[in-house]
Amino acid sequence: MKKWYLFLLWIPLFSFGQKEGQELIDSLLTVLPKMKNDSTKVKTLNDLSYNYQYIDPKSGQKYANDALTLSKKIRWNDGIAESYRSLGINYSVDSDFEKSLLYYGKALKSTSNKKILSKVLRSTGLIYTYQSDYKNAMDFDMRALKMSEEVGDKKGVAAVLSNIGIIYYDLQNYRKAIEHYDKARKINEEMGNKAYLSNNLGNLANGYSALKEYDKAIEYYKKAIVINDELGDIGNKSINVGALGGVYFKQKKYDETLAYTLQSLKLSTEINDDRNMAHAEALIGEIYYEKSKQTKNEKVRIDYLEKAKGQFYKALPLDIKLHNLKEISTDYQSLANVEALLNNHKQAFELFQTAVSYKDSVFNEDSKETIKNLEDKRAIELRDKKIQLNKVTLESKEKQKWFYIFGILLFAIIGILLFYQSKNRKKSNEKLQLLNSELDQANKVKARFFSILNHDLRSPVSSLIQFLHLQKDSPELLTKESRIRMENKTISSAENLLESMEDLLLWSKGQMENFTPQFKNTAVSSIFEDLDRHFASIENIKIYFENPENLSVHTDENYLKTILRNLTGNAIKALEKTPNATIILKAFRQDNQNFILVSDNGPGGTQQQFRALYDEKEVVGIKTGLGLHLIRDLAKAINSKITVDTNPGNGTIFTILIP
Repeated sequence: MKKWYLFLLWIPLFSFGQKEGQELIDSLLTVLPKMKNDSTKVKTLNDLSYNYQYIDPKSGQKYANDALTLSKKIRWNDGIAESYRSLGINYSVDSDFEKSLLYYGKALKSTSNKKILSKVLRSTGLIYTYQSDYKNAMDFDMRALKMSEEVGDKKGVAAVLSNIGIIYYDLQNYRKAIEHYDKARKINEEMGNKAYLSNNLGNLANGYSALKEYDKAIEYYKKAIVINDELGDIGNKSINVGALGGVYFKQKKYDETLAYTLQSLKLSTEINDDRNMAHAEALIGEIYYEKSKQTKNEKVRIDYLEKAKGQFYKALPLDIKLHNLKEISTDYQSLANVEALLNNHKQAFELFQTAVSYKDSVFNEDSKETIKNLEDKRAIELRDKKIQLNKVTLESKEKQKWFYIFGILLFAIIGILLFYQSKNRKKSNEKLQLLNSELDQANKVKARFFSILNHDLRSPVSSLIQFLHLQKDSPELLTKESRIRMENKTISSAENLLESMEDLLLWSKGQMENFTPQFKNTAVSSIFEDLDRHFASIENIKIYFENPENLSVHTDENYLKTILRNLTGNAIKALEKTPNATIILKAFRQDNQNFILVSDNGPGGTQQQFRALYDEKEVVGIKTGLGLHLIRDLAKAINSKITVDTNPGNGTIFTILIP
C-alpha cells in the first residue's frame, strides 16, 4: 500500500479570534477590499494564501504573489519573506518541490527576523523530508526548533516537533514519531490551534497504524476528520478519510475500506489532488484483488480481478504524471499480479519486467544524484585550479617587465613554478593510480555479479519456460490436477525468483562504496514472523522457530532477513528427499553474545561444499552459489560471523554470531 503524508499547515490567526479554515477565509475576503496598501493588507493576503493551500493552492499562489508585490512596493522585508514562504507552501502542495525550495531560499535572504526565519527553516526541512533527504531535513528542523524556542514561539515549536515526528515515522521509528506528535498535540490543544491539531491527530493515527494498534489509529483519524469538517478543510479530510480506509484494509474489512476510500476519492477529485486520487484508485484495486482471492465462484472472481485491473490502470497515469517512480513500479507489479491470476502469463511477465525496470530506476536516480554531486564538486575544483593558474600567468607577465632589475627573483619564481608543476603532476599520477585501482575492483565486482546471475537465475527461468512450452505445445499431457499443481509451483517459483532478484540487487548495492547497512535494534521475533510467512507454502517440511529469550539484536534488519532466508531456502532444497524433514531456527544468548542457529536433519555435506562461505573466488555452493555469496558478503557487511557444522548423513548447522 502507498504512504499517506499529512502535510503540516501553518495558518496564522490574524485579528479574527479563533476562526479557522473556510470560516477564516470568508472573514478575510470580507475585510480585504476595505484595507489600505500597508503591512496589515500584506498580512491578510498571506493569511489567505496559507489557508487556501489545501482548499485551492492556485488561489493560494495568487494571494501570495499579491502579498509579495505589495511588500516590495512598501519595502517591508518581513512581508517579502512571509510572501516567499507562502508561495513555497502552495507549490509544495502541488508537489513542485524545486520551486518551493527556490522560494524558501529567497525568504531566508529577505529578513533577519528569527520568528519568520524559524518558519522558513521548518518549511524547508519538510520539503527535504518529502524527498527522503533526512539528514538535511533534521538539520533544518533542529535550527528551526532552536529559533522558535529562543523567541518563545509555542506554535512554531509544535510545528517543528510534528516535522521531526514525520522524519522518525519515515525511518520506521514509530514510537519516537508518536512521542513527538503527542508533544505537538498537547501544545496545540492548549493553544486551541485546530488546524495544527488536526494534523497532529492524523499523524498520531499514522503512527499507531504502523504499530498495528488499529483501534487507536481509527480513534485518532475520526477525531481529525471531525476537525477537518469544522474547518472546511477538504484536502486534509480526503487524506484522513483515505488513511482510515487503509486501516480497515489492514484489518481485512474490505466493505468499510471501500466506503471510506470512495469518499476520499470524491474529495480528492473535487480539489484535483492527483496524489490522493492515485492512492485511492490503487487502494480500490487492492480491495477487489483481495476479494477475488476470497470467493470460490469463478465468475465472481474474474469480475473482481477485472475491476482491480481497471483501478490500477486509473492510478498508473496519475503516478506517471507525478513522476513517482516507486508508486509506478507498485502499479505495474499489481497489474502483473492480476494478469497472472487471470492466466495471462505473457502480459503478467511483461508487466513484471516493467515494474522491475521502474524499481531499478529509483535506485539509478539515487546513484545518479550521488554521481552528479561528485561531478559538480570536481568541476568546481577544476575551475579553481584554472583560476589559480591564470593568476600565476598574469603575475609572471607583469614581472617580466622588470626582468633586468629583478632577474634573480624571476629565476626563483620560475624554480618555484617548476617545483609546483612537478608536485601537481605527481598528485595527478597518484589520483590516476587510485582511479585505476577502483576501476579494476569495480570490474571484479561486475564479473562476480554476472557469474552469479548466470548460475542462479538461468535455472529457474529455464524451468518456467519449459513449463510454458509444455502447456502450449502438449496440453493434452496435463491432467487438470497436474496442470493446477504445476501452475501453483510455477507461480511460487516466479515469486521466489523475484525475491532472488531483489536479493541480488541488495547484494550488488552492498558492493558499492556509498551503500552501507542501517543498524538499529531489531526484534528477532519480527524476523522469524517474516520467515514464517515467506515459507508458509512449503509442504512436507516442518519449520520450527525458537526464541525463548525474546532476543533483540543491533543490526540491519533487511541484511539479516536475507541471510536467514537464503540459509532456510538452501536447507529446504537439501531436504527434498529426506523423510520427516525438519528445519529449526533458534535464537539464544551465550557469553554475552547473540546467536542464531539454522539446523536441518538433511543429508549434510562436506566443508568443501560450503567453500563459497569463506573463499571469495568460489562461485558455487552446496545448492546455489547465490545464497552462499549473499550470506558471505552480507554477513561481512553487518560485522557478523558464520560457521558451519556438517557431516555427510548428519544434517547441517549454521551458526550466526551477531555482535
